[in-house]
Amino acid sequence: MLLDEQSTHNFTLSIEIRKSLMYRTNRLIYLLLLATLILILPTAHASAILARCRSDPIFKLSNGDVINITLDIDTDAVNVRNVTYILHVPAGVTVKQVTYTAGGIGTKEIYKIYQDSPAKTYTTDTLVTTQNTGSVTVLATTRLNATYAKPVSGYNGQHLIVTVSKP
Repeated sequence: MLLDEQSTHNFTLSIEIRKSLMYRTNRLIYLLLLATLILILPTAHASAILARCRSDPIFKLSNGDVINITLDIDTDAVNVRNVTYILHVPAGVTVKQVTYTAGGIGTKEIYKIYQDSPAKTYTTDTLVTTQNTGSVTVLATTRLNATYAKPVSGYNGQHLIVTVSKP
């Protein structure tokens, strides 16, 4: 009879150990699932924010000046319909060469030039058109030789105007 009581006690103890082990294993599995979700969710949200493209054509002018317009557009390049650059330059200044540096956007970029600015003053008017139905943020920065103008931000469909002057 002692042997049967000992067997029953060992069996009961074995069941309790298994239950405790299963409880700990389940808690560990739930903890790992929670950690995985915490790591995955911010990444999924951030990837939508990271869909952006850049355009930065370089305009070499007949008087030796170089204008570089940099656009940071908060959408993928496939969503950009076109980019129009309007350059206002001093009288007699023309564009000698344009280098489009932005992969697939370069084929969607056009420029117009007007010789209507005062001497040593350049104005850029940039218009980005996208396929997006909502507002897409655009940041425009203009550099004349080594002089940067204050960046201007706006949205697709808005004219972003930046003026920079030579010292």
